[in-house]
Amino acid sequence: MRRLYYPIFFFLFLIGISHATSLMQQIENERIKLVEETSPGVATIFTIKEVKVVNPFAGSPFGDFFGVPNVPEFKERQEGLGSGFIVKVDEKKKLVYLLTNNHVVENAQNIKVQFKNDIVLDAKVIGTDKMSDVAVIAVPFKEGIQEYAKKHMLKLGDSDKLKPGMTVIAIGNPLGLTGTVTMGIISALDREMPGHPGEGFIQTDAAINPGNSGGPLINLKGEVIGINTAIIMGAQGLGFAVPINQAKWVMEQILKYGKVKRSKIGVIIQPLTPELAKHFGVKKGVLVAQVMKGGPAEKAGIKSGDIIVAVNDKPVSKVSQLQKYIMRNPPGTKVKITVVRDGKKKDIYVTTASWEGEEVSPASMQEMEAKYGLIVKDITPDLVERYRIPKVPYGVFVLGVKYGSVAEEAGIRSGDVILTINRKPVRSAKDFWKEIKKAEKKGEDSVLLFVQRGSSKIFTVMPIVKSEK
Repeated sequence: MRRLYYPIFFFLFLIGISHATSLMQQIENERIKLVEETSPGVATIFTIKEVKVVNPFAGSPFGDFFGVPNVPEFKERQEGLGSGFIVKVDEKKKLVYLLTNNHVVENAQNIKVQFKNDIVLDAKVIGTDKMSDVAVIAVPFKEGIQEYAKKHMLKLGDSDKLKPGMTVIAIGNPLGLTGTVTMGIISALDREMPGHPGEGFIQTDAAINPGNSGGPLINLKGEVIGINTAIIMGAQGLGFAVPINQAKWVMEQILKYGKVKRSKIGVIIQPLTPELAKHFGVKKGVLVAQVMKGGPAEKAGIKSGDIIVAVNDKPVSKVSQLQKYIMRNPPGTKVKITVVRDGKKKDIYVTTASWEGEEVSPASMQEMEAKYGLIVKDITPDLVERYRIPKVPYGVFVLGVKYGSVAEEAGIRSGDVILTINRKPVRSAKDFWKEIKKAEKKGEDSVLLFVQRGSSKIFTVMPIVKSEK
């Protein structure tokens, strides 16, 4: 019996190895097929931008020595590289549409798209959305690109069905290496990132590098489930992507309205920590910390201390969920907000307002700068490196303060970072001046600023300049 047992065992062992090898080969073949089918739908995006550079040698003899113009600021040509992918062919308008990141094409004077068949075409921006970091661009029907695009248009999946652990493939052009394919898993979902409320990014360990931005994150069905958008410098295995359902909604808004229309209800909210949940006697929800005066929430009867537990009967357990459920409605939409107040549930109907509010044009910003004697700039990597700006979650950098101005009298100094205005986070120079204009319209006497100065933080009050009648 022993003599018969060992040959049979060895034979079964060989069959097992052969089967495992065959299975691995099948998996590899399917992966190769998936990449071959999807990669032709991915394109390289080349941009040329003119960026303003602050001149550190202005007014000194060193500028002439280094060949730098003797002016406070000058424009510099900057070339950029990113990725995009084909999502739609419009026969009526004779355009091929691609999705990419807003930061890839933002402020670009020239955009060219190179497809995998080596066709290179000039592209135009159809619309962008900074909040989600999504942009829609298009190229015209030329050189037979429409037939190529119809054949290689990528299928968009459903990011609401994603789960951590799922296998994903990223395709793009990292560091200019076109057609690069990397693989990993979904590490986490609904990651919040500064400056992007309500977006809930996908986290992946698939290798993503500069140049991957705007490229697709693909599942094993060959469906796009995200747009690769960000990395954390210095970290490994930490990449982020915009969920494709969010990108589809943004694209639909852009194609319909030319921009994204979002809603707000006028509340400042905070997570419901275990300690707060125990205090309020509610297991899940989002805490209303403050209700904005004159806003939709105040008019409808929502109060500070309410716990929002649902929007239109959809349960709410995270801040990002509430933001998403409110923002993805056209302004003027009536939504049902379910709150818990004093241990009792209450349905409150709120008519949303426009998220955008009052826009501030570049010309208007210059007028405001002159009026207050204050120049603030968006915080960019270039400014961080040049002025050694401390790491902050949000804010605007104070580039200059005029002697004798309102800003100087308020104690603001060059090099400060203004974090909040009237306790509201400031995320861009445009947002800062928008809040100042709001204060002017309301007839307020001053605004409260929270300022980072080196390693210290201080509050200061800046007077509002009254318009002459």
